[in-house]
Amino acid sequence: MNAITADKGTFSNEHQDALRDEVRAIMEREGMSQADVSKASGVKYGTFTAWLSGTYAGRNENVAAEVQIWLEARKEQQNTLTKIPQAPGFQATTTARHILDVLSFAQASPDFVLVVGGAGIGKTTSLRRYQETNPNVWMITMSPTSSSPHALLMELCEEMRLSERQPMKLMRAIGRKVAGSSGLIIVDEAQHLTSKAIDQLRSIFDLGGVGVALAGNETVYSRLEGEGRKAGFAQMYSRIGMRITRPKPHAQDICALIKAWGIEDKDQADLLKVIARKPGALRGMTKALKLASMLAAGDGAPLGTKHIKQAWSQLSSQDLAA
Repeated sequence: MNAITADKGTFSNEHQDALRDEVRAIMEREGMSQADVSKASGVKYGTFTAWLSGTYAGRNENVAAEVQIWLEARKEQQNTLTKIPQAPGFQATTTARHILDVLSFAQASPDFVLVVGGAGIGKTTSLRRYQETNPNVWMITMSPTSSSPHALLMELCEEMRLSERQPMKLMRAIGRKVAGSSGLIIVDEAQHLTSKAIDQLRSIFDLGGVGVALAGNETVYSRLEGEGRKAGFAQMYSRIGMRITRPKPHAQDICALIKAWGIEDKDQADLLKVIARKPGALRGMTKALKLASMLAAGDGAPLGTKHIKQAWSQLSSQDLAA
């Protein structure tokens, strides 16, 4: 019976008991709590817990219908996931190694460094890799809604697991946390920061002697360079030590990722190299490979250039002509 089209009145007690058993099995197998299932299924927590225990006083068949829709959707999603190949883990590409070296320098010195890269070159993946493999590294990601000095400090407090929330005491709490830590603060998507927020980072750097890495697109560098000519921003600009600028992926980066995906066919590899040089770079190539693999699975055929071309046509309006 299709859960989406099922008549709610057809959920017998036996059917509902079977659904409850299926839900309990998922919870035990995947370590999900009742709150997790409530959130995932969209059923209110109190309603779900009562239904699961068989004590709900309302229309149980309505709840059962919602739960079955969730169970059927899970099955569809899992079926889709089996067709998507697992992306290779972190690859120590030329660009990645350069980024890791700059971050290591910033933490050891400590110093203020800049990591500038185009979309999809593996910048954020490298930043996360560094955080995962080094102690006292705090990484936050900015957005247009978190561009102010106060938003920056709040993001840092959350990342550092500090309970302070009073605006006037945020800076002091962060200063105590980083002082003597030999740590590193990484700010990704730093192009969203206002000039005052960037200057706030300079104050943290001066106060705690902690390394700071600003990472983002080309806008970050152009803004800092332009602001650096102004007297009020000179202190910030003068503190920037090492910097790496990589607008596009290295040819070696592209080849390394294609090899990591296990692509041996020359025509496929050549096509993927073209995609990797388009906007989106390595990220776009990865998305194309995932979708192409799904399309090939749907055809019941091995991955071919036609699947890659079809995938790219669905992901981008750009011509694949080299």
